[in-house]
Amino acid sequence: MTSITYLFLGFITAIIGALPLGTTNVAVINTTIKENIQSALKIIYTAALAEIILVIIALQFNLQIENFISRNIWMQFAIALLLLVVGIILLSGRKECIKDENDECIIIKKRFNLSKQMLGFILGLVNPTVLIYWILVLSFLNKKMLYLDISMAYVLLIPFLFGIYSGKAITLYGYGKFSHRLKIKMKNTTTKINRIIGVLLVAASLFQFAKLCYS
Repeated sequence: MTSITYLFLGFITAIIGALPLGTTNVAVINTTIKENIQSALKIIYTAALAEIILVIIALQFNLQIENFISRNIWMQFAIALLLLVVGIILLSGRKECIKDENDECIIIKKRFNLSKQMLGFILGLVNPTVLIYWILVLSFLNKKMLYLDISMAYVLLIPFLFGIYSGKAITLYGYGKFSHRLKIKMKNTTTKINRIIGVLLVAASLFQFAKLCYS
């Protein structure tokens, strides 16, 4: 296998992992709508960097983490509960804000101040769902396609990680561009998107709870 193959695999798997709506995607969408795509880029770059760290953790502790999650059912319930809480928060919305001409909240009462770069890094790093995704992906690739481990040659590891960074950043940027187009065409886009995402997260959470209860 060549370094180009590892680069391509990293790129494709990162895009697939970043496509489902998650907290980072929501942050990019909301920041683009309330501010602009340049502000969203600050979240995108650091979130992609955090993804690299998660992949390195998954490469190093793949089997240990997989066994821990399978043996500790409470972890799976905790992830489902987290999805439910985030979904309910998005559905309930935030009322204390000053709106612009498009009915978007441009000033919201903040409980703490956090830079866009730090927000992107935290949302990207503190993300158990993404970590589980990479554990499953790496396990599948190791069994079916090619060798992936933290100790593999740097000429293969670096292109793989760069592919992941690029795939994550490009996918999040796509979300930002899409939300920018919605902002131009629709009013009160943030609230509508938040409610849609909230419904999806609650549905995913309930599905996960049902799966855990009847498995």
